[in-house]
Amino acid sequence: MKQLNKLGLTTGLALILLPLWMQGQATVSLRCEMSGCPGGLSLYTFDGFSFRQIERIAPLPEGQVYEFKVPAGEARFYYVGQMAEQARPVILGGEKAVVLKGNCAQMRNAEISGSAINLDYLTLQQKIEVLSNRSGQLMRSFAYSQDESQRTGFQEQMKTLDTEKLALLDSLKKVNPFLARIAALSTYLSFPNNNKDKYPSEVEYFANEFFNFADFSDKGYNNLPWLYEAFNSYTQTLSSVNLSKEAMNNLLTTVLSRFPDGSSAQEIAYAGVINGLQERKHESYADIAQAYIQKFSTKNPEAVAAIKSGLDKAMRLMVGSVAPDFGQETPDGKILKLSDLRGKYVLIDFWASWCGPCRRENPNVVRMYERFKEKGFEILGVSLDQNRDSWLNAIAGDGLKWPQVSDLKGWANAVAKNYEVNSIPKTILIDPKGVIIAKDLRGSSLENMLSQIFK
Repeated sequence: MKQLNKLGLTTGLALILLPLWMQGQATVSLRCEMSGCPGGLSLYTFDGFSFRQIERIAPLPEGQVYEFKVPAGEARFYYVGQMAEQARPVILGGEKAVVLKGNCAQMRNAEISGSAINLDYLTLQQKIEVLSNRSGQLMRSFAYSQDESQRTGFQEQMKTLDTEKLALLDSLKKVNPFLARIAALSTYLSFPNNNKDKYPSEVEYFANEFFNFADFSDKGYNNLPWLYEAFNSYTQTLSSVNLSKEAMNNLLTTVLSRFPDGSSAQEIAYAGVINGLQERKHESYADIAQAYIQKFSTKNPEAVAAIKSGLDKAMRLMVGSVAPDFGQETPDGKILKLSDLRGKYVLIDFWASWCGPCRRENPNVVRMYERFKEKGFEILGVSLDQNRDSWLNAIAGDGLKWPQVSDLKGWANAVAKNYEVNSIPKTILIDPKGVIIAKDLRGSSLENMLSQIFK
């Protein structure tokens, strides 16, 4: 499982109540034989949005042991480290004592002993990674092969791999339900062998079958951070295939509804989805974030406050929002503002003379400009160049006849930073009132959009 990197939250009340919380309960001991811990050690849990510190031990002299105690019972993930973002996951609950040895500077490499479930978990991680890598290689080979006999061979290999995945899941269900839940989140069977004409495309198969083997009514998922990773990955994959906002909302709402409403498992899944959408700057982010706020405002007010803050920031650049105004210098030294172009459909085009994909796209943009400029279409180029001559030569060489601006600060361009541009070419289309109506249009998608607008 990827190391989660959310910020930790210190809960002073939890530190005060911890001894009372465990009075009269059977406990599990985590002995940390760690060196080089100038910040001491902390024990955390993870709720999907943040690490919550449940106990902290101040720095001890070298050679002394840091010891944490947690209630015995169902196995669950805890995290131990000097800081939350560098903490190491440990499974505690079902065994009397677990030992962690290592150096705090390399916490993730610390070794666990005295714990069968933690050792079995490491083995399972390795198996899942191997199966995932083999699956990815076979799917790519199958997709790109033009030889029918080769494709048949790759399909047979995928079928064998599917059998291995199911065998691993079945074996764990019999001996270790905790690890079986993790395996279920990673058991995705190949589309060519398992679709059976049920779905018209692999995208729909993936969207509906990715979690086919996970029973989200199982209370054991309530304390399983693997849900976060699984739903984050699922969401980012769907975000990359150009689904409409409505289709994306429907898919995500449907899969999230498979959990008991308001459960901790559902909250962790929501966290994975929301962060996945936010990372991809997907239009569905606002709707799913609002759904989380409605469900969990009482249960997790800290997370809700953080989401509201992020939502306010993200909404600035969402489709349907008014594009932030800006002004920069044109090649002749005048200041041109975006708002100066109100009344037209404007394509804000982030590019640079040194950007190969930008330059290759320019002939298509020139063609669109010539076709639609008399109908109310304008382009405003924002260059991420640093060299003025290179900028001007590219404008002339590519025949860019629309307005251009730049502050010649490269990636530090103030407009690019305000619009959170991290790759180019990047385009944003706004309507005559300045409202964002589309993003990342180029090639045929730009032509289709402009044809619809000006038909």
